Amino acid sequence: MQPPPFEIPHPDADAVRQMEKAWSRADLTRYLVRWQNSVLPDLPPAFFDYPTRALDLGCGLGRYILRESARNPDTAYLGIDKGSFRGGSMQERIEKAGRLNLFGLHTNVIPMLPKFPAASLDQITIFYPNPWWPPKHRQKRWSYHPILPLLAKLIKPNGTLVIASNEAFYLGEFRYALAHHPHLGSMMETYAGPIDITEPEAGRTHFEVKFLETGVPCGELRFKKRHHNQN
Repeated sequence: MQPPPFEIPHPDADAVRQMEKAWSRADLTRYLVRWQNSVLPDLPPAFFDYPTRALDLGCGLGRYILRESARNPDTAYLGIDKGSFRGGSMQERIEKAGRLNLFGLHTNVIPMLPKFPAASLDQITIFYPNPWWPPKHRQKRWSYHPILPLLAKLIKPNGTLVIASNEAFYLGEFRYALAHHPHLGSMMETYAGPIDITEPEAGRTHFEVKFLETGVPCGELRFKKRHHNQN
Protein backbone atom coordinates (compact mmCIF):
# COMPACT_ATOMS: atom_id res chain seq x y z
CA MET A 1 0.00 0.00 0.00
CA GLN A 2 1.57 3.25 -1.19
CA PRO A 3 1.06 6.11 1.30
CA PRO A 4 -0.24 9.48 0.05
CA PRO A 5 2.22 12.35 -0.58
CA PHE A 6 3.14 14.40 2.47
CA GLU A 7 4.65 17.89 2.55
CA ILE A 8 6.38 19.04 5.71
CA PRO A 9 6.02 22.83 6.12
CA HIS A 10 8.42 25.29 7.66
CA PRO A 11 7.01 26.48 11.02
CA ASP A 12 5.53 29.96 11.10
CA ALA A 13 7.33 32.90 12.70
CA ASP A 14 5.46 32.61 15.99
CA ALA A 15 6.30 28.92 16.37
CA VAL A 16 9.98 29.62 15.63
CA ARG A 17 10.03 32.43 18.19
CA GLN A 18 8.38 30.28 20.85
CA MET A 19 10.66 27.30 20.19
CA GLU A 20 13.80 29.39 20.43
CA LYS A 21 12.53 31.03 23.62
CA ALA A 22 11.86 27.60 25.12
CA TRP A 23 15.37 26.42 24.22
CA SER A 24 16.98 29.45 25.83
CA ARG A 25 15.07 28.85 29.07
CA ALA A 26 15.44 25.07 29.14
CA ASP A 27 16.65 23.63 32.43
CA LEU A 28 16.28 19.85 32.38
CA THR A 29 17.53 19.37 35.94
CA ARG A 30 14.92 21.76 37.27
CA TYR A 31 12.22 20.19 35.10
CA LEU A 32 12.96 16.69 36.40
CA VAL A 33 12.52 17.75 40.03
CA ARG A 34 8.82 16.94 39.73
CA TRP A 35 9.68 13.23 39.56
CA GLN A 36 12.26 13.18 42.37
CA ASN A 37 9.86 11.49 44.77
CA SER A 38 8.30 9.18 42.19
CA VAL A 39 8.91 5.45 42.17
CA LEU A 40 10.33 4.67 38.74
CA PRO A 41 11.21 1.25 37.35
CA ASP A 42 14.81 0.28 36.69
CA LEU A 43 16.06 -0.15 33.16
CA PRO A 44 16.22 -3.88 32.36
CA PRO A 45 19.91 -4.88 32.67
CA ALA A 46 19.58 -7.56 29.98
CA PHE A 47 18.70 -4.85 27.45
CA PHE A 48 22.32 -3.68 27.61
CA ASP A 49 23.68 -7.17 27.01
CA TYR A 50 22.90 -6.74 23.31
CA PRO A 51 25.38 -4.91 21.07
CA THR A 52 22.56 -3.23 19.14
CA ARG A 53 19.74 -1.50 21.03
CA ALA A 54 16.55 0.28 19.94
CA LEU A 55 14.19 2.38 22.06
CA ASP A 56 10.57 3.08 21.09
CA LEU A 57 9.17 6.10 22.97
CA GLY A 58 5.42 6.08 23.57
CA CYS A 59 5.27 2.60 22.08
CA GLY A 60 1.52 2.13 22.56
CA LEU A 61 0.52 -1.52 22.32
CA GLY A 62 4.02 -2.47 21.17
CA ARG A 63 3.22 -3.45 17.58
CA TYR A 64 6.52 -2.11 16.24
CA ILE A 65 8.86 -3.66 18.81
CA LEU A 66 7.00 -6.98 18.77
CA ARG A 67 7.45 -7.25 15.02
CA GLU A 68 11.03 -5.99 14.83
CA SER A 69 12.27 -8.11 17.74
CA ALA A 70 11.12 -11.21 15.85
CA ARG A 71 12.89 -10.08 12.69
CA ASN A 72 16.13 -9.05 14.39
CA PRO A 73 16.94 -11.45 17.26
CA ASP A 74 20.41 -9.92 17.78
CA THR A 75 18.95 -6.46 18.51
CA ALA A 76 17.33 -5.54 21.83
CA TYR A 77 14.06 -3.59 21.64
CA LEU A 78 12.66 -1.61 24.56
CA GLY A 79 9.28 0.11 24.49
CA ILE A 80 8.06 2.66 27.03
CA ASP A 81 4.48 3.87 27.37
CA LYS A 82 2.65 5.48 30.29
CA GLY A 83 -0.91 4.91 29.04
CA SER A 84 -3.06 3.09 31.58
CA PHE A 85 -4.47 0.77 28.89
CA ARG A 86 -1.73 0.81 26.24
CA GLY A 87 1.18 0.47 28.61
CA GLY A 88 -0.36 -2.42 30.53
CA SER A 89 -1.46 -4.22 27.38
CA MET A 90 1.99 -3.73 25.87
CA GLN A 91 3.61 -5.46 28.82
CA GLU A 92 1.17 -8.35 28.59
CA ARG A 93 1.92 -8.77 24.88
CA ILE A 94 5.66 -8.75 25.52
CA GLU A 95 5.39 -11.35 28.27
CA LYS A 96 3.26 -13.54 26.01
CA ALA A 97 5.78 -13.25 23.16
CA GLY A 98 8.54 -14.54 25.46
CA ARG A 99 11.47 -13.13 23.45
CA LEU A 100 14.73 -12.53 25.25
CA ASN A 101 15.48 -9.42 23.15
CA LEU A 102 12.13 -7.74 23.85
CA PHE A 103 11.50 -5.42 26.81
CA GLY A 104 8.75 -3.08 27.95
CA LEU A 105 8.24 -0.50 30.68
CA HIS A 106 4.85 0.86 31.73
CA THR A 107 5.90 4.31 32.91
CA ASN A 108 6.45 7.94 31.90
CA VAL A 109 9.14 8.33 29.23
CA ILE A 110 10.56 11.68 30.37
CA PRO A 111 12.05 10.75 33.77
CA MET A 112 13.32 7.45 32.35
CA LEU A 113 15.47 8.96 29.59
CA PRO A 114 18.16 10.37 31.94
CA LYS A 115 18.67 6.82 33.25
CA PHE A 116 20.18 5.71 29.92
CA PRO A 117 23.97 5.95 29.49
CA ALA A 118 25.23 8.35 26.85
CA ALA A 119 25.67 6.86 23.36
CA SER A 120 23.91 3.65 24.40
CA LEU A 121 21.22 3.46 21.70
CA ASP A 122 21.43 2.65 18.00
CA GLN A 123 17.89 3.82 17.29
CA ILE A 124 15.19 5.93 18.89
CA THR A 125 11.70 5.92 17.36
CA ILE A 126 8.80 8.26 18.17
CA PHE A 127 5.67 7.22 16.31
CA TYR A 128 2.57 9.46 16.35
CA PRO A 129 3.16 11.41 19.57
CA ASN A 130 0.40 13.52 21.09
CA PRO A 131 0.41 16.69 18.94
CA TRP A 132 -0.65 18.98 21.82
CA TRP A 133 -2.50 21.20 19.33
CA PRO A 134 -3.45 24.18 21.57
CA PRO A 135 -0.68 26.81 21.63
CA LYS A 136 -0.86 26.90 25.43
CA HIS A 137 0.25 23.23 25.45
CA ARG A 138 3.03 23.43 22.88
CA GLN A 139 5.72 23.36 25.58
CA LYS A 140 4.86 19.64 25.84
CA ARG A 141 5.82 18.97 22.21
CA TRP A 142 9.18 17.31 21.64
CA SER A 143 10.51 20.27 19.66
CA TYR A 144 10.01 22.66 22.61
CA HIS A 145 10.82 20.27 25.45
CA PRO A 146 13.97 20.55 27.62
CA ILE A 147 14.51 16.80 27.19
CA LEU A 148 15.04 17.11 23.41
CA PRO A 149 18.86 17.52 23.41
CA LEU A 150 19.18 14.38 25.52
CA LEU A 151 17.84 12.28 22.63
CA ALA A 152 20.92 13.11 20.58
CA LYS A 153 23.24 12.38 23.49
CA LEU A 154 21.77 8.90 23.95
CA ILE A 155 22.25 7.88 20.30
CA LYS A 156 25.51 6.30 19.15
CA PRO A 157 27.42 7.83 16.22
CA ASN A 158 25.68 6.71 13.00
CA GLY A 159 22.60 5.82 15.07
CA THR A 160 19.19 7.00 13.95
CA LEU A 161 16.27 9.03 15.26
CA VAL A 162 12.91 8.49 13.54
CA ILE A 163 9.67 10.40 14.12
CA ALA A 164 6.37 9.89 12.29
CA SER A 165 3.11 11.84 12.54
CA ASN A 166 -0.09 12.57 10.68
CA GLU A 167 0.31 16.25 11.71
CA ALA A 168 2.44 18.16 9.21
CA PHE A 169 2.95 21.13 11.54
CA TYR A 170 4.39 18.84 14.23
CA LEU A 171 6.98 17.39 11.89
CA GLY A 172 7.78 20.86 10.58
CA GLU A 173 8.56 22.09 14.07
CA PHE A 174 10.59 18.98 14.89
CA ARG A 175 12.57 19.35 11.68
CA TYR A 176 13.32 22.99 12.50
CA ALA A 177 14.38 22.04 16.03
CA LEU A 178 16.80 19.35 14.86
CA ALA A 179 18.35 21.80 12.39
CA HIS A 180 18.56 24.90 14.64
CA HIS A 181 18.66 23.86 18.28
CA PRO A 182 22.00 25.03 19.73
CA HIS A 183 22.69 21.61 21.25
CA LEU A 184 21.64 19.39 18.35
CA GLY A 185 24.32 20.03 15.75
CA SER A 186 25.29 16.36 15.75
CA MET A 187 22.06 15.28 14.05
CA MET A 188 21.89 15.15 10.24
CA GLU A 189 18.61 14.78 8.33
CA THR A 190 18.55 11.79 5.99
CA TYR A 191 14.87 11.67 5.00
CA ALA A 192 11.78 13.89 5.08
CA GLY A 193 8.52 12.96 3.38
CA PRO A 194 5.67 10.45 3.44
CA ILE A 195 6.03 7.42 5.67
CA ASP A 196 8.32 4.86 4.09
CA ILE A 197 6.12 1.77 3.74
CA THR A 198 7.64 -0.84 1.44
CA GLU A 199 6.52 -4.10 3.02
CA PRO A 200 3.35 -6.21 2.68
CA GLU A 201 2.44 -5.89 6.37
CA ALA A 202 2.03 -2.11 6.38
CA GLY A 203 1.73 -0.13 9.57
CA ARG A 204 4.30 0.05 12.35
CA THR A 205 1.75 1.10 14.96
CA HIS A 206 -1.99 0.69 15.38
CA PHE A 207 -2.41 4.40 14.62
CA GLU A 208 -0.44 3.99 11.39
CA VAL A 209 -2.52 1.00 10.35
CA LYS A 210 -5.71 3.01 10.87
CA PHE A 211 -4.35 6.01 8.97
CA LEU A 212 -3.25 3.86 6.03
CA GLU A 213 -6.60 2.09 5.88
CA THR A 214 -8.53 5.37 5.88
CA GLY A 215 -6.20 7.26 3.55
CA VAL A 216 -4.94 9.78 6.11
CA PRO A 217 -1.59 11.20 4.93
CA CYS A 218 1.33 10.61 7.30
CA GLY A 219 4.88 11.91 7.26
CA GLU A 220 8.23 10.81 8.58
CA LEU A 221 11.59 12.34 9.47
CA ARG A 222 14.82 10.43 9.88
CA PHE A 223 18.09 11.71 11.28
CA LYS A 224 21.54 10.19 11.71
CA LYS A 225 24.02 11.14 14.40
CA ARG A 226 27.29 12.28 12.93
CA HIS A 227 30.72 11.23 14.05
CA HIS A 228 32.71 14.18 15.35
CA ASN A 229 34.76 14.27 12.16
CA GLN A 230 31.74 14.21 9.83
CA ASN A 231 30.50 17.39 8.14
